[in-house]
Amino acid sequence: MVKVVVVEDEMLTRKGLVVTTPWDELGCKVVGEASNGLEGIEIISKVKPHIIITDVRMPKMDGIKMIKELQNKTKAEYIIISGYDEFKYAQQAISLGVKEYLLKPVEDGELFNALTKIVNSIENKKEVYEQDVEELETVLDFREYDKTSKVEGKIKYVVKAIKCIENDYYNDVNIKDVAEKLYITESYLSRLFKKETGYTFVDYLTRYRCKKAIQLLQEENIKIYQVAELVGFNDSRYFSSIFKKYVGITPTQLKEQL
Repeated sequence: MVKVVVVEDEMLTRKGLVVTTPWDELGCKVVGEASNGLEGIEIISKVKPHIIITDVRMPKMDGIKMIKELQNKTKAEYIIISGYDEFKYAQQAISLGVKEYLLKPVEDGELFNALTKIVNSIENKKEVYEQDVEELETVLDFREYDKTSKVEGKIKYVVKAIKCIENDYYNDVNIKDVAEKLYITESYLSRLFKKETGYTFVDYLTRYRCKKAIQLLQEENIKIYQVAELVGFNDSRYFSSIFKKYVGITPTQLKEQL
């Protein structure tokens, strides 16, 4: 669902937009309203919308100044709805990357068409992001071991070791403790694990953690240090260096791409 915030000082106009626009049909949901630029910045920083619809002239802070303030804080797309067709406003809007500049009163279908165009653009970007994530997982070159029907003979030790990784990857899991838990020697488990999976125990664990990190980094509000902790790294700088070694870019660079 595409999230929308409406910033408009005229209450009737704002409520009219929120109530009469067919948001469900557009695949959108209004997640916040504000009556001026200052309130807008506060709400937008909290809810992180994909689309911001704003007036230009408002008390306390106008729409153009609000957009300038938000330039490095959000990747949202903007629609300006204004009663002023002055060239300077349109020029400023274009320079700030505003997608649509509509004049009040907005004609039937005009806002719907503008929103449709932007929603389609956002959905296309999402598809690109998903492709990027798939490509990253390819770069990671990690194939999770297929444990199906492999519980007999000595292979059962490998299956149990992988289950230990899957259940405990966010803790300090290591091959010595896992081998002791399985009542076999560390060297025996190491040889068996490499032969059966193609990876060493540490390599498999690290790639598994990086895969989990890639999935977590797609969440909007999560911090790099939180991802590091959630996948078993106490030091976020060490996590970043390992991530770059295996994935080719740092977690911060991945976050910026998303």
